[in-house]
Amino acid sequence: MHFMEKQTIPDRLHTFHVTRRCHECSEEALGRCPDCRLSLCQEHFPKQQHSPCAEKQMRLAQLQVCYVCGTQVYPDQWSLSKTSHYVDQFSCKGCGRYICDELHTQHKSEEVIITREGLRGHRYQYTIRYCDLCAPFHHVGGLTGLTRVAMIIVTIVAAIFFYFHP
Repeated sequence: MHFMEKQTIPDRLHTFHVTRRCHECSEEALGRCPDCRLSLCQEHFPKQQHSPCAEKQMRLAQLQVCYVCGTQVYPDQWSLSKTSHYVDQFSCKGCGRYICDELHTQHKSEEVIITREGLRGHRYQYTIRYCDLCAPFHHVGGLTGLTRVAMIIVTIVAAIFFYFHP
């Protein structure tokens, strides 16, 4: 008597990758919005093109002004390709206040973050700005970074003082 062996199909043939779809139009999503974390296509990646962030920007329009001169600033993000995305919040990384590009951005640099999503990697390039007050301390993160470093030093000094004080 001959026993038939059960043939199995390898697991790799059963797996399939579902492509993410754009939150707005159901096209293939190419990246995630840094603010609302929704998957978006290249056309809907800018903040003004997808509903959660566009509504938020309209509510904050009166507050998104340079803290020095009062000029309206327009935080934006855009995609140049399927995997390259740019984000500019127009705010000082040190103190968090909005600043204009022309007059009151004292120090400007870029930070690149590469994220992997499935088989595809995305490159998010952030524009980092510092205002006049935070620019001298941009190496430690502006005024908030300087405050954080000062608090750590004070805590260490206080701990040493109370440890050795009778």
